[in-house]
Amino acid sequence: MTKRERVMAALHGEPVDRIPIAFWMHNFATENSAGGLAAETLRLLDVFDWDFLKPQSRAQCFAEMWGLTYTPSGQRAVPYTVTHAPLAGASDVAALKAVDPRQGALGEQLEALRAIRTRAGDVPIIWTVFAPMMVLPFLLRGGREQALGLLRTDPAAVERGLGAIGETLTEYARACLEAGADGLFYATNVATKALMDPAACRRFQRPFDLPILGAVEGAPFTLMHVCGEATLFEEFADYPVTAFSWAVAPGNPSLAEGRRRTGRAVVGGLPAKPGIASMTPRAIKERAAAAVTEMDGRWLLLGPDCSINPDTPDDLMRAARAALGAR
Repeated sequence: MTKRERVMAALHGEPVDRIPIAFWMHNFATENSAGGLAAETLRLLDVFDWDFLKPQSRAQCFAEMWGLTYTPSGQRAVPYTVTHAPLAGASDVAALKAVDPRQGALGEQLEALRAIRTRAGDVPIIWTVFAPMMVLPFLLRGGREQALGLLRTDPAAVERGLGAIGETLTEYARACLEAGADGLFYATNVATKALMDPAACRRFQRPFDLPILGAVEGAPFTLMHVCGEATLFEEFADYPVTAFSWAVAPGNPSLAEGRRRTGRAVVGGLPAKPGIASMTPRAIKERAAAAVTEMDGRWLLLGPDCSINPDTPDDLMRAARAALGAR
């Protein structure tokens, strides 16, 4: 099978010659320009021959559209440093306006995507978009704690701000498909039982997520990533996506249970940061084989629970490929 045939068959639960696989990780030294992101993504494709690509856009790029600034890192495994978070409080959140996603930091991401698509041929690409509720903490000087506090003290201001972010990202999602993506890697990291209850999730996630996903609903490969332990998984089970990704961690479903609950393919089965750093090649192979067995070789694309350590040894990723019989 070609990579595209293999991936699309797996997404639809059809027989495959082997399970498709990919890993993704930040490289904090190279992700700060379109050229750097494209070159690092293509390097990983050349080295590991992944079946699909999830290019690792820098996490702060969405917040940069509303004034976040940072000092880049010159080291692969050392994160950036924020120099300015633009929002002080609820009034600033409420005053947010939609912006043009084809300009600025997101325009740069689209430039990287076009370059990757040109070089990657027909390899499926899913492009990262954060949920508006995940973007908001990047903008506030008090970070996640302040953002979650505003859900209780100034919910109307939060809704106005999320609306502006969501309008921007809805247009960005359309632009991603135009630039060559096969769909989105759509992520949230605040929908956990420790951070919000189901009612808050329905108020501050769902109304702002669905227009973005609706803009790409016809795309062949859009993945919903619900990050963290004890997630509010059921709140996302009916989202219009082709696959789901989450950590097999306390309070979360198994791969097979997630497939049963959603009716969609699952992307996962492999460890993420920080746990992968302490694993052996043999343990990685066993984890991959266990995931394939659990899913009976269907409806599965092997990938990490979340991104992996930037300095993960190559032999660990090669071991996961070898477990599938991939050369």
